[in-house]
Amino acid sequence: MAGELAPLAQAFFAANPELSLQALGSGVHVPSLDLAPAGIPVTHLLAEHNAELARQYLTLNQLAFGGIGVPRWVLSDLYLLPGAIGLLRCPARLLKAPARERLLLADEELAIGAACYVAPSLTPGLFVGVSLFSFLPGRGASSWVKTLTLGMVRAKRLRGVTQWDNPAVRVHTRLGPMRLVGRVPGGHDYDERTFVYETDLGDEARVAQAMARGEEQAPATRIPVTDLVALGSLLDRAEAGARLELVPPGQDAGHVLVRELHG
Repeated sequence: MAGELAPLAQAFFAANPELSLQALGSGVHVPSLDLAPAGIPVTHLLAEHNAELARQYLTLNQLAFGGIGVPRWVLSDLYLLPGAIGLLRCPARLLKAPARERLLLADEELAIGAACYVAPSLTPGLFVGVSLFSFLPGRGASSWVKTLTLGMVRAKRLRGVTQWDNPAVRVHTRLGPMRLVGRVPGGHDYDERTFVYETDLGDEARVAQAMARGEEQAPATRIPVTDLVALGSLLDRAEAGARLELVPPGQDAGHVLVRELHG
């Protein structure tokens, strides 16, 4: 994802000159990464020699997700060893207060402002969304760190897990429509309101259009995020082969925006 996305990515960093794109992971994977996704240079930091940065990521992940934040061994074994975490770093003074206070950094020390981790899967080109957070309000950092991380790992498709009422749905649709796949394998703590989605990243022009919030809006059915019966029936239909999508912006005034594709 470079051509159509490049001007948008350059505009984001021009508007946020104190941000830089970095990656933290095992050195063995460096040759497999695109270290200039959408033309933005990535500084790769070896996780083997950056334990303090890994600790900072762990602290912010646990702050963002509370009781389900990643344990240290999971960070080492399942994040850093098999893949790479995409990071937007910035002076600590730009972070939301809870993050600044937790990290105990001086204002000008570099901190992780936003981060994304997507896990490799058995299917070539398919990655699984695992963790996305941002402590940089009002900048669009979540959508950009996600988009650039996916470009960095050369993802062609993304599968992720989220909840109907999760504000992150609006971030996820910044990459385009979210095709409904079905329920979470093995269940979930928030099972009734959780679903698996897939985003096709193969059409860069469409991704760029969605990132610009320029995708033409097709007619969509509005379903309240609290109507778990109706939403559950959508997952039943998706699992049976119906092609159903959440269309950008994904949510509006307590509703998800759904369309069905035919043919």
